[in-house]
Amino acid sequence: MSWLYDLAVVVHVLSATIWVGGVVFMGAVAVPMARKMSTVDRQEVTKRLGFAFRPVGWIALALLVLTGIYMSHAWGASFQNVLNLEFFTAPHLRLLGFKILAVSIMMLVSGIHDWFIGPRSALVPDSHKAEQMRRIASWLGRITGLLVIIIVVLAVFVARPHLL
Repeated sequence: MSWLYDLAVVVHVLSATIWVGGVVFMGAVAVPMARKMSTVDRQEVTKRLGFAFRPVGWIALALLVLTGIYMSHAWGASFQNVLNLEFFTAPHLRLLGFKILAVSIMMLVSGIHDWFIGPRSALVPDSHKAEQMRRIASWLGRITGLLVIIIVVLAVFVARPHLL
C-alpha cells in the first residue's frame, strides 16, 4: 500500500488503544474505586473522570471511524459494494461487517451514556430519578465494555485472516 495507508493503520491502532484503555480504566479501576467512597464523592469522581475522558474518547472514536473508512476503501470498499453487501463476501471481511455493526452499536450506547443518561444522573444527586439514571448509566457502561472486547477480538481476525 502507501505511506498514507500505513499512517492510517498507526492512527487507527493508537486511537483504539486510547478508547479501549479509557473504557477498561473506567470499568476496572475508576468505578470500583469510587464504589468505596461516599455517595457524594463517588458521584463527583465518576462525573469528573467521565467529563475529562469524553473529548479524548470521542476524538479517538472519530479518528477510528475516519481511518477505518480510509482503510476499507484501500481494501476495495465503495459506497455501492458496501450497501449491497458485496464487499463483505470474504470471511475476514464478513467479520469486518460485524465489527462495523458492533462499533455502530457501541457508539450509539456510548452516545446515550455520555450525552443523555450521564448528565441527567448528575442533576439532582439525591433524587430517585438520578439514582435510576446512574443505574442505567452503569449498565450502558457494561454494555460498552462488552462491545469493546468483541470489537477488539473481531479486529484481530480482520487484520489476521489466516487465524480463521
